[in-house]
Amino acid sequence: MPPQPEIINRAPREAMDVYIMGANDEGQLCMGPDYRIRTVVQQPTRNIDLSEYNQTVAIAVGNNHGLALTADNRVLSWGSNEHGALGRVTDRVKLDDGRWVPWYTVQPVDPNPNSPEGRRVPFILQTPRNINWIAIKRGTVFTQVAVTDYASFALTETGQVYGWGAFEYYIGENDFIGFHHVHHFYAFHPNQMEWAEQRARRNQQSPLKIRFPGTDNPQIIQIACGSNHVLALSKSGLVYSWGAPDMEILGRRFSPRRADIRDPRPGHPHDPYGNMNHPFAPGLVANLTNIRYVACGANFSFAVTKPLTRGSRKKEQLCYVWGQNDDMQTTLPLSKAAFVATPEHPDVPNGRARVVLYPTEAPWLSGIGHADDEPESAIKAISGAFRYGLAIRRNGWGETWGDEHEVPTAMGRVNENNEPVIPAVPPGNNYGQAPQFAEWHYFWEHRRWNQVATGRQHSIAVDQEGKIYVWGSNAHNQCGVPPPTGDVIDRPTLLQRFLLEPGIDASASDLSGRRTIYVGAGARYSVLGFAKGRSRVGDGGNQGDIEVEEPEFNEEEVEVGGD
Repeated sequence: MPPQPEIINRAPREAMDVYIMGANDEGQLCMGPDYRIRTVVQQPTRNIDLSEYNQTVAIAVGNNHGLALTADNRVLSWGSNEHGALGRVTDRVKLDDGRWVPWYTVQPVDPNPNSPEGRRVPFILQTPRNINWIAIKRGTVFTQVAVTDYASFALTETGQVYGWGAFEYYIGENDFIGFHHVHHFYAFHPNQMEWAEQRARRNQQSPLKIRFPGTDNPQIIQIACGSNHVLALSKSGLVYSWGAPDMEILGRRFSPRRADIRDPRPGHPHDPYGNMNHPFAPGLVANLTNIRYVACGANFSFAVTKPLTRGSRKKEQLCYVWGQNDDMQTTLPLSKAAFVATPEHPDVPNGRARVVLYPTEAPWLSGIGHADDEPESAIKAISGAFRYGLAIRRNGWGETWGDEHEVPTAMGRVNENNEPVIPAVPPGNNYGQAPQFAEWHYFWEHRRWNQVATGRQHSIAVDQEGKIYVWGSNAHNQCGVPPPTGDVIDRPTLLQRFLLEPGIDASASDLSGRRTIYVGAGARYSVLGFAKGRSRVGDGGNQGDIEVEEPEFNEEEVEVGGD
């Protein structure tokens, strides 16, 4: 009998009360079947499905979909299923008599079909349901979930990664191309190329185990996702990347033949790992070792090292960055970036982007301290948006950099009186001059911070007292601050009103003293998670062994649907 893999990750154990706010046109708020496409949740409102019916212990939110990990080891998905992001069937449901029918034939009757709020969001999208477990080994225990714009990933206790959905790569008419996994392909004659190309473009509709180069046991301990790329950190401190290779966001290069994702051939037919020099297959990021934490912006990445002892017995923590740098979102000056052609990418209007080609040390994000202690200036958390980033250091300082052209206040630049600091002249948009105010800046330096999250154009931060502040775009109430505040929150603003359900305020005692476990920001919505006390599987502070249940399998969960 082969030896059992080492358990290197522990599942979260503390169940959360989940609050949601913002737009719900794709079911991304997971509000149940009665809500409509123009429904906007203006203030943080408790989500019954995720808080009571399911004991949620971890959440990940993406562009328009989300994942939740539960205390009984289920992975739930909801929201838009564009390109297979939910990892389950959403075009049909199974009736009690065993028949499969289109979902809309069993959608609850709409008592008000002409509502100004529009049609109802399909119940099968905005109700959390199990992902498809057909390809997942029984006994698998999940410990983390993560999402890109159109793909989803789950990490196991033994360091394996499962994924599903698609990456978005701009190559003209065929923008969406699914996962690349060599066991879908075999050595073939050139006239079979068209078939293989079509297979490569299929979305991955159900969870699939991700293969890593040279090993069946990659021992991954953390996953981080950008808009269309993924970073995976191994126990040994190595970093793998895969996804769409736009703007050098993968931090590694590909040979000309194999860099073309329209040529997904697996290389030597006897190579069990096939063509791992392919952007859709994990590969090692160049020159990164001793890494302890990874993070992503939309099109850029961060890797933070473990503290290193260098001369004079000083401990130094380094941060490496790479990817898009048009607005200095990596913190590096424009002189450190190179121009690359990106003719099809909608975020690069003139077809040329400034990028940092390889992992490069970012002095502003590195920290130095005494030999016997971790640097106080060491990075504790990083979150990247589209054109800016936020970081928290161990001493609680919150810092911001980059340049958000459309919503300058999304970065939270304020003075000592918490008054917004906005550039006196418009930022440089010609990608030739340095953008204004791209230098380092604190967000509300008189507070100390503990957590941070960024959406496309809004930000959320939790201070060391547990208070939640929001700022940036509020056009869809993603900041949870109701009218008449307007479409933009121009400074960090305290969230004070929480609803147990629409229209019913939570009393002060409901949330006072409750730890904020999670803050997440999607494109036009936000999710908050508060400690609710002892979960059904034990005390959240005890990281001992846990007992898990296998999800009950039924045909609805294992049936694989197509586009």
